[in-house]
Amino acid sequence: RLERLQRIVSKLQMESGLCEEQLNQADTLLQSDVRLLNAGKPPQKAAEIERDLDKADAMIRLLFNDVQTLKDGRHPQGEQMYRRVYRLHERLVAIRTEYNLRLKSGAPAAAVSVPLGQRPRQELDEATLRYLQDLLAWVEENQRRLGAAEWGVDLPTVESHLGSHRGLHHSIEEFRTKIERARADEDVGGEMCGEEGADTARPCARPQNSSKSRLRHLESLHGFVSAATKELMWLNEKEEEEVNFDWSDRNPNMTAKKENYS
Repeated sequence: RLERLQRIVSKLQMESGLCEEQLNQADTLLQSDVRLLNAGKPPQKAAEIERDLDKADAMIRLLFNDVQTLKDGRHPQGEQMYRRVYRLHERLVAIRTEYNLRLKSGAPAAAVSVPLGQRPRQELDEATLRYLQDLLAWVEENQRRLGAAEWGVDLPTVESHLGSHRGLHHSIEEFRTKIERARADEDVGGEMCGEEGADTARPCARPQNSSKSRLRHLESLHGFVSAATKELMWLNEKEEEEVNFDWSDRNPNMTAKKENYS
């Protein structure tokens, strides 16, 4: 059993390294396209970035399952491997968020980073409106993700969903700062920022509240399933003990055994 768990540790170390390379590649392509957008040129690698992120997402889900096997087996490196995979997941969420907020929106980074007072009003209004509209699209997308999210049917899948959602929840919490930044910029123009920003902030509360609720319920579910799994493991151990027990009268321990059942 220990040998099998050690093989899983080796597998996790190798595959988490591959996953990190996948994320590095996606981030490099993303930053390259962001520079193109800031220079007024169209992005070139959006499809490749999306594929790399999807591959990394699938790898991380499998890694979480392997980590849970280590934790179930009480392997001493279980928690260490969990933290390693969780950091990969946090980075995936960060890169995907930047991809959605910057690349898909048509250079909102420029709308935020370029001194607004130095840009023509019409260009400023269009860029800011596009930025706010993309933020709203991100909100709606994650609200749909939360509404369709599964809960898991056993401890490994619940653990996987919990780890995945913690990363998403962190991203949603950080997202509010982007909303506030877009609304609070006094140089944008009071009318547009007030109306569009308010339209974005109102639905932003929905995924935030849904995310908090889902996180709370997932943590509760995880606690229940963990306790139930431990009870089942105890029952399996007792069942195995009873099946392998010598129930013949020749067994000197039969008297004590019978007293246990009396």
